[in-house]
Amino acid sequence: MFISDKICFVELGKTGCSYIRKVLDQNIKLGKLTKIHDQISNDLLNSKKLKIGSIRNPLDWYISLWSFGCLMKKKDPLYSNLTSLRVNPKRLNNIKNNKIKKLVFLFDQFKKDISQNKDLYSDPYKIINFRNWIKLLFNDKKKNFISEQYSISNTNKFIGYMSFHYLIKFTNFNSHYKLYDGSLDNYDDVKKFYFKNSFIDYFILFEDMNNSLINLFNQIGSSLDKDELLNLKPVNKSYRLSSIDEYYDNETKEMVKYFDALIFELHNY
Repeated sequence: MFISDKICFVELGKTGCSYIRKVLDQNIKLGKLTKIHDQISNDLLNSKKLKIGSIRNPLDWYISLWSFGCLMKKKDPLYSNLTSLRVNPKRLNNIKNNKIKKLVFLFDQFKKDISQNKDLYSDPYKIINFRNWIKLLFNDKKKNFISEQYSISNTNKFIGYMSFHYLIKFTNFNSHYKLYDGSLDNYDDVKKFYFKNSFIDYFILFEDMNNSLINLFNQIGSSLDKDELLNLKPVNKSYRLSSIDEYYDNETKEMVKYFDALIFELHNY
């Protein structure tokens, strides 16, 4: 996060966070950078600071996430989860009073085809690997292979991996138990949960990054030089083809649009 006397920037990975952190750190005095992808605290939630998030078209976000895994391998948490056995019981702390669900999660770890999953990350230009990776993420029978909180949330039946992390980052963490207790039973329940618990005041759009940042600085009574922004080099740029459409066929595109409808709807993508 980046925190100053006026703002608190909360990061959703693969939405230009490193670039945004750099701009904020260079242009806001007396601000401070905290650990990357920190969770917002109660004190910050209750403060009068402007809460800022960043967002990206889900179709583009998944490409970036997969490409990052192809390049970084075990430095990418999702790559590590998909290509390792995850049997530490601490991963199941959010499962309450459901021993069967815990046992199924642990059993599914031994059903992972680790070699096949590694192959999905073998080449950032191999489109068929990307499409098969998308199908893996949205396969209801293989959600436990992801081996993180999304796997054990009943919401994974109707929201996508990106949407789940969006909720984790941008809603009050004191309400996150609802993501696991079965009380959110469908997409409409998730929307109501979001509107009740969201705390973000302003979103920086990845697709219009510099203008979003300039508008933000105007809101807080400061200024930002657009020419200076244009001279900044991209941060953590991934290898990829030029067009989003090159990566998707109709099946995988419709999967993302269905499971991440929340983000498409909220941000008019």
